[in-house]
Amino acid sequence: MAKQFTNLNSLKAALLEETRAAVQSTVQKMYDKLQENVDYYYTAPEGIYHRTGQLQASPQIDGLYETADGAVGQVSISTGTQYDPAGRDTDWIYRAAENDELRGHGGFWDKTTAEIDAILADEIKKRF
Repeated sequence: MAKQFTNLNSLKAALLEETRAAVQSTVQKMYDKLQENVDYYYTAPEGIYHRTGQLQASPQIDGLYETADGAVGQVSISTGTQYDPAGRDTDWIYRAAENDELRGHGGFWDKTTAEIDAILADEIKKRF
């Protein structure tokens, strides 16, 4: 942002625009990273049970909201589609998958969230 500003309001507007762009880019990268980590879960052998792929289709961007001071974004794994094998709900299945309690490479959520700060810092550095 190598630009001259004639007043404080134009500087503030430019800072907000760049901050919002950094958050938007971070949210997209977090979604991409989550999808990559969930895809990796499926590289483990299935065994007798054949996976439905529902977890693989569940990463989502919940929203990106502008605020007076910047922006807030959220990425999640949707448990909205019901998946009820053996009497377990979708949330239970996804938690078990995350915790290596099912056939697959768990830790997809923890691996993703561990990178949030670095990705946001990198996006901010690019702009300021």
